[in-house]
Amino acid sequence: MNDPGKWWCFFKQRGVSFAWSRDLKHWTFAGSAPAGENVCVLVDHAADEYVMFHSPANGVGVKRSRDLKDWRDVGLLTLGQRDWPWARAGRLTAGFVLDLKQEPRVGKYLMFFHASEKSEKTTFDNFCHIGIAWSVDVVNWDWPGKGE
Repeated sequence: MNDPGKWWCFFKQRGVSFAWSRDLKHWTFAGSAPAGENVCVLVDHAADEYVMFHSPANGVGVKRSRDLKDWRDVGLLTLGQRDWPWARAGRLTAGFVLDLKQEPRVGKYLMFFHASEKSEKTTFDNFCHIGIAWSVDVVNWDWPGKGE
């Protein structure tokens, strides 16, 4: 988990595929795993695991791994989708998580995602909204208006 100078790239191919490099020019294919698109991977230091966020049919899928090869499903985040008029009839997807735990002014993980108020694929681009959520542990998430 601590290998300075080793860069990983996750990309859409046969689920999610991954490769690594030490110079960002030469890449070594390392395998693939079942997952949706829009993959984001970070380290959960508290659990000593990698956490993958990806896009299944709806929501933000969450997987965990200790070795970046064997992934187990641990959840599906739909956040406040059922309560949001701008998302409840469509699809919530493409969650990107930014680790700002060490940034004193933030101290959290931030997730950005998009959602649609319409279910038709052809209108997704016309009815797309951007959302934000935050977490201190990548397990429990909050968002604007939660609990109101």
